[in-house]
Amino acid sequence: MPDSSIAFRFFSVPIFSLALTLGIVVSIGVGAWRSALRLGALIDVCLGAAVGGVIGARIGHVLLNWAYFADALSEALHPSAGGLDWHGAVIGGLIGLALVAGLRKLNLRDLLDALAPTLPLLAFAGWFGCWAAVCGYGAEVDTLAHYPAFAAAETRDVYGIVAPRYNTQVFGMALALALGIVCLVLIGRGWLKYRRFWLLLALLSAGMFAIGFFRGDYSPMLDGLRADQVLDICLCLWGVVFTVYRGREKEAAA
Repeated sequence: MPDSSIAFRFFSVPIFSLALTLGIVVSIGVGAWRSALRLGALIDVCLGAAVGGVIGARIGHVLLNWAYFADALSEALHPSAGGLDWHGAVIGGLIGLALVAGLRKLNLRDLLDALAPTLPLLAFAGWFGCWAAVCGYGAEVDTLAHYPAFAAAETRDVYGIVAPRYNTQVFGMALALALGIVCLVLIGRGWLKYRRFWLLLALLSAGMFAIGFFRGDYSPMLDGLRADQVLDICLCLWGVVFTVYRGREKEAAA
């Protein structure tokens, strides 16, 4: 597997972990800027979301790859060995956020609205980390001559084999940037307050579902779809339902 760490004088840091850590730090900064919470309370809820997200992401990865982990349960407890699932991260993160918000008696709806920009931020960090760590790579194509430069390139898989593949990591980063623009427009125009997080989640899930058709990394298959694509559909529907629900809730209160 290719080296994907930044080496310092006395230690090295995996680029994937560094990208996610920076994404979380920036997300806390965005939350502090957009909410009226004291920094201590905001850090508490973000830490709760981060811990829940890591646990959920690892559980999701283990379940999606149960055929392997059934005979290697000891490895399931070591997320540092690699393997996180973004669906589990979202679910676990929301659970962690809700638990800490409940303990601190904070309004969850306000928190989610303030933290809506974290979805595109963390999505970009995750895909950038995948680009460096060679995860989420694309399926092989016949020749680069048939594809635009942005769509395919000579890249490696997890085994270090170089071949012409779809640029799925680039697709993912482009999706995150597009969602970031949508988020900025919604906030700048004051549109869809309290619904932005759920709309962004629905759009992110729909984009991830589309990218799934171009991925070459392993995933169990269910009725012709990757298992992670099935989860994409579930999260997309969840986002759509809550977007509509929050809209009707606002109309009822008006």
